[in-house]
Amino acid sequence: MKTLLTVMLGIAIPMIAHAADDPAALAEEAIRANPGIEALRARSRELAELAPAAGSWRDPMLALEYTNTPVDSFRLDRSPMSGLQLKLQQKLPEWGWSRTAREVAELHTAASEHGTAEAEVQLRREIATLFWKLALSNQLEVVTSDHLRRTQELLDAVRAQYEVGKVGQSAVLRLEVLRDRLDDDLSDFRRAERMLSAGLTRALARPADSRFETPPPAGPLPVEGTASGWLERAMRARPALARIRQEIDAEHKRAELARIRTRPDVDVWLGYRLRTVDTALDDGTDFVSAGVSVPIPWGSRKRGLAEEAARLQGESGARARLAARVDAIESELIAIEAGWARAYQKANRYRDRLIPFATATLETTLSEFAVGKADFASLYESEVDLLLLEKDYLGATTETYLQRAAARAAVGSASLENPR
Repeated sequence: MKTLLTVMLGIAIPMIAHAADDPAALAEEAIRANPGIEALRARSRELAELAPAAGSWRDPMLALEYTNTPVDSFRLDRSPMSGLQLKLQQKLPEWGWSRTAREVAELHTAASEHGTAEAEVQLRREIATLFWKLALSNQLEVVTSDHLRRTQELLDAVRAQYEVGKVGQSAVLRLEVLRDRLDDDLSDFRRAERMLSAGLTRALARPADSRFETPPPAGPLPVEGTASGWLERAMRARPALARIRQEIDAEHKRAELARIRTRPDVDVWLGYRLRTVDTALDDGTDFVSAGVSVPIPWGSRKRGLAEEAARLQGESGARARLAARVDAIESELIAIEAGWARAYQKANRYRDRLIPFATATLETTLSEFAVGKADFASLYESEVDLLLLEKDYLGATTETYLQRAAARAAVGSASLENPR
């Protein structure tokens, strides 16, 4: 009886074999080791390497021509038209093209970097979600084990009452069913532990058999701020929004680049002809030539204006995507605030009021059952009520940690406080 009352006097506290892992440290490890994040970083580095070369001029053309020699001799000194000509040619891009093309490449690089940062934000949330769900599963396993032991003790006490004819066989059967159900639930928690640990090891790129230490039950987290304050910070800190802004700027610059391409590009060249003929009428003086060619923008202008219009539509679409994303983040933050506040309220109410009352009720009912003042149904319901309340308390407490992780991901920052 003393052992039973000791178990009933509080919420089960798990034994701590090792120091618990820190989800924040696990998230930083994942960001360093996750191959998916590294692939995104490599892509950003790739674009960064290419950006300085964007807008580079085409290579100049150097030509050497053995020109206008007679077919019967192929000698340079037989005709005044013959000569060895050296020619240098350069295509000049449209005015403003180089600078704008480089700016477009830089914007794409920045957008890629913001995409990587967004992936890191979501990876932090994934790590926190998996970790706290694992912690909840482990805590529920401990609570279930404690109630399994308690149920076995109750079963022993009821069997003693049954043997002297004070209770019916149904009382014994109901407790046996409860005991077996709790025992079966332990298998679910072990399965959940393996599944959640596998998710963490994948994100951390650790060996598949890695295991994690989770903390014992802690108090619920109060709401850190408001949805409106979080949204204000998200507008500055969320990488997904910064990426769309970069895409808006890139589309605008690409429209500008398309408009620039409607201007004609120019070819210029300079030639020097070395001559070897020497006659009375022609002393073989070398020739110099220079020239310029300009295309007639018949089709290129039409194509450029069409591309400019298309890019401007792309810019408009990106602005709409930004507005839609902001609306989605705002709705998400409102839901997070409501869920977090309710979970905190519920956890506090269960911890401070309902669980102590349920514990006292079970203790009183057990004492009254022992002297015949309470029936078995009351005893059974008291035990089940306490079990459910303890599980709900742990669920509500864990929910505050999950909502904090969701809020941080929606804001795009490791802290929900606005910097001063």
